[in-house]
Amino acid sequence: MQTTMTSLLTADMPTAATSTTPHLRLDDVTKCFGSFMALDNIALEIQEGEFICFLGPSGCGKTTLLRTIAGLAQQSSGTLIQRGKDISTLSPQARDFGIVFQSYALFPNLTVFDNVAYGLRNRRADRTRINERVAELLTLVNLSGSEKKYPAALSGGQQQRVALARALATEPGLLLLDEPLSALDARVRGHLRRQIKALQARLGVTTIMVTHDQEEALTMADRIVVMNHGVIEQVGTPNEIYHQPASAFVAAFIGTMNFLDVTVNSASHVMLAATSLSCQPHRLAVGEVARLAVRPEAIALTREAGMLTGEITDIEFLGACQRVTLSLVEASQTLVVDVPSRDSCALELHVGQALGAHIPAEAARLYGPGSTAL
Repeated sequence: MQTTMTSLLTADMPTAATSTTPHLRLDDVTKCFGSFMALDNIALEIQEGEFICFLGPSGCGKTTLLRTIAGLAQQSSGTLIQRGKDISTLSPQARDFGIVFQSYALFPNLTVFDNVAYGLRNRRADRTRINERVAELLTLVNLSGSEKKYPAALSGGQQQRVALARALATEPGLLLLDEPLSALDARVRGHLRRQIKALQARLGVTTIMVTHDQEEALTMADRIVVMNHGVIEQVGTPNEIYHQPASAFVAAFIGTMNFLDVTVNSASHVMLAATSLSCQPHRLAVGEVARLAVRPEAIALTREAGMLTGEITDIEFLGACQRVTLSLVEASQTLVVDVPSRDSCALELHVGQALGAHIPAEAARLYGPGSTAL
């Protein structure tokens, strides 16, 4: 029976969308390399059709976690359940996934057609099915007509699209992307990022992507798993991760964040030296030393006096805004403020200028010594 484009687009759609059973569940997954603990009791559920990003600095354990899911690294303890099946001890070949690596990992001696067809041939699919599937996938990744080319004749972005088509050829239940865009230049990376996200949404294939690029995670993921030193710091939507960081680490790692050393004055007020500032409600004790976090774009500058006063020490042009660094009069601390370009002319910004700064209480989050948002 002839395969149509419609059948391709529905083949990978989640079959358990109404089920509460996650596509993948990790229970207390730990991975040790000698005395070094790369993963520390990881517990996570990933739902059918989700696009998940593992995000964190180098060495945080995100790639080790992806390799453990793929079976390329064996966990020291814990279990992995995919669609209700325990895959903890299965070989990579017995697991239901396709994988795309940072380095493309294409066979240089095979044509584009043969690279995409490789997995299908290993599964002994018939020739008609292979021809139809490869043609459909190359159409999906906008590479029709490249069947006879070799990888060396393609750009980096084109090679990565071939690698993506190859990973999808066998209709895997889970797509794993190991920093697939990091080897590309910024313009190609942005274009391919949009293509991958659109393709994933059309196919509905459950996808996990490892990245250290927060912009990639924020623009592509349904949920982000922020990792640090082998543990999960926070799991949430991009909006939650950015606006409601669960720890000082997440707040500092995602975007730009100001941290001011303050002393707790009440359940919704802190003291910056002798100045009282409002903040989101918290549970820290009065008199405790804490850190007040606020995003640069949330702060308003005025030419009149504000709750804080600062002198401009640096101005950085960023296109849509100007990033202003203030040295605060109230304390020996600095404050970074993003001023929209439309407002910068009215303020007549210049180094040495004294300005008032207003921090909205709803934008100010307080973190205690243990780094937990309160």
